Amino acid sequence: MTTPAVTEPPSIKTLATATLAVLKRKTVLPLLTLSLVLSACSQASIPAPAAVDPDVGSSTHGSGEAHTHDLHPALPGLPLTELPTNARLSPTTLTVPQGTRLSAQALPSNAQTNKVALKVLVLSSGPTDFGIGAARAMLDQAGVPFDVLDATTTPLTPETLIASDGVGKYQGVILTDSALTFQSSPGFYSSALDTTEWATLFQYEKAYQVRQLALYGAPNTVPEDYGLRLVPGAEFATGNLNVTAAGKVAFKDLTGNAVPLRYAYTYGTRTLAVAGVTTQPLLTDDAGNVLAATSTLDGRERLILTSAQNPYLLHTQVLGYGLVQWLTKGVHLGEHRRFLQVDIDDWFLNGDEFDPATGGLRAQSFRLSASDALSARDQQRALDGAYNVVNHFEFAVMFNGGGATPSSLSTCNPQLYGSLIKDALSSVSRCMAYDFDWVNHTRNHLRMDVMDLPTSTTAIAGNFSIGTQLGLQISRKSLVTGEHSGLGYMDPTDDGTNNDGGFSQPKQDLGLGRSNPNLITAAVNSGVHYLASNRSVASEWDASCPTCGVFHPMDPSILLIPLYPNSIHYHVTTPEEATASYNKLYAPGGVVPYWDHAFNYTELLDVDSTQGVGHLFEGTAWPTYMHQTNLRQYAPGKSLAGDWVKAVVEKYARYSTLPLNTLRWDDLGAYVERHTLEEKAKAANAYTAIWNRTTSTVRLNRVGSAVPVTLTGFWGGTFYGAYEAWPLNVSGAVDVYVRTR
Repeated sequence: MTTPAVTEPPSIKTLATATLAVLKRKTVLPLLTLSLVLSACSQASIPAPAAVDPDVGSSTHGSGEAHTHDLHPALPGLPLTELPTNARLSPTTLTVPQGTRLSAQALPSNAQTNKVALKVLVLSSGPTDFGIGAARAMLDQAGVPFDVLDATTTPLTPETLIASDGVGKYQGVILTDSALTFQSSPGFYSSALDTTEWATLFQYEKAYQVRQLALYGAPNTVPEDYGLRLVPGAEFATGNLNVTAAGKVAFKDLTGNAVPLRYAYTYGTRTLAVAGVTTQPLLTDDAGNVLAATSTLDGRERLILTSAQNPYLLHTQVLGYGLVQWLTKGVHLGEHRRFLQVDIDDWFLNGDEFDPATGGLRAQSFRLSASDALSARDQQRALDGAYNVVNHFEFAVMFNGGGATPSSLSTCNPQLYGSLIKDALSSVSRCMAYDFDWVNHTRNHLRMDVMDLPTSTTAIAGNFSIGTQLGLQISRKSLVTGEHSGLGYMDPTDDGTNNDGGFSQPKQDLGLGRSNPNLITAAVNSGVHYLASNRSVASEWDASCPTCGVFHPMDPSILLIPLYPNSIHYHVTTPEEATASYNKLYAPGGVVPYWDHAFNYTELLDVDSTQGVGHLFEGTAWPTYMHQTNLRQYAPGKSLAGDWVKAVVEKYARYSTLPLNTLRWDDLGAYVERHTLEEKAKAANAYTAIWNRTTSTVRLNRVGSAVPVTLTGFWGGTFYGAYEAWPLNVSGAVDVYVRTR
């Protein structure tokens, strides 16, 4: 099967032509160069071209009309012919510029080598640096604060690394490649650090016991020796990363299963006995060649990877958590957690159903049956029991009370009561009031981009009222509007006269400033604090903090929680319908032809679950939204939604042991709110965190009102995997005990 491209791919990176400000006498050293191009895809983190499918209409259960949507297929990533599958390190010599000194300057007289700030330094080789995205992603996902130094423009000096009071500024150092290589002139490659700067860095790492992570390298002896040597002819871009016994110790979250590596140029190496160097392989290829290793030299601890890294690649996603924990010794600000959140929209409504024979819609609409709903409950229970990584999974059900019959008898056996059952779905929903997280999806799913206050209030408060009548356990502070409407992603000509029908012009991202103030007012008046937004719309998520929610500019008491779509379309109920709809978009002859053949259901699940797996590894709490049509029990105990979740979890559990948390929407909102405040406080340098390794304490110091802080490594904290963490509210100076792992 052809491998897909990333839905939101990074651009192909090429080496820029740049010149060091001052190149002293040049010393030509052995082979070490930089990747010209990075992969934009991987086996298990490359989403298929996902359809963004906003809802465009609705009806109540009694109207007989189908609740409908509109499919807006996202353009695929890079054309398959342009994927950099053969990217490699350029076979040329590397020059390390001669510095002004023969060695590093002496440490300052007040050096406090037992103390370091809880922050990481990322050393970059310039604006076209291939590894900076991976470094940023893994640190962002863990909540670790960091600085980036572009070594092609900014000198690295002792003052860069050591504060005026002698405290180390950084607890760890990441090299985006092991020699910080860039093309200083056509065909000529140079290290962005000169010999003095390398010596300064190495001295700091030794004195302050700071670990160094090289995200990519073809290890030899430049600028230092890792005890590894290239194996000629052992390069590859498709293979496996096999975890050694030492690798399982370093990457405490991994299962030990081989991790597929796809579309990332990789160098096979072998260990070589080098005086003063101790090398420990962590990952190997199928031939036993070393692909990652820790090593020590002169008291310094280092870890090097010989594969190109990219945040969209599976191996980077799988290894990222363990790399950060190794680098920080398990003590750092922030925490990394993973979530399994799946929303089911449009419960109680009729919906369109795709007809594979015609490529259009069936004349008869679809609405969940009582047996479909009961099966959904049983499917989530089965998933929860089948995988150790799943922690109390349940669907979040976005309900539209306008399609319900609140007076219907509460029972999970409606067939026993005959004519006493007014609506079987309403009856079993009442019976399963505590089996799902029930979330307000508005009364009738009207589009709320241009809607008056009374109608908005009825849509929101009225649905809460119906949910109460049904006896549902509702997340009272949460709301998902139909189409995620009302937030400025809209038809700019919409005048609000057709809120239950299609829109005239394609939707545009007009920004949150064009949100409907009546929606915001009605939501606040109804007790809503957490409002779903569309992760596919630029203004509705925070690119500067990918794990943060967005406080709405019209009323910051409303926090936006971004949601992901997937490619199980809103109007499909069976595998046949799902594949036919997907192929209508992306198979040869489709709307946006992308694949070289039409997919079967197994291929569709395999490809689209890769996107879900990638989202799990990101550490974001964002739900993926699906639809009531996707819960049809097309075979005993089987539904499209259940198949998709199982496929995602099965892939995840193959590689990681970290638990997947599922939170009710109100709890999810509260978690994201605190996390967002915490990340913003870190970004604003609102407090300091200094680790005293002699006393095994971290001093947190905040001048002003309390701010939320989470500390991984907190002694006595709550364990997540092998590492413990604890949330605090800090004002003034607080000393807490930590321990390394």
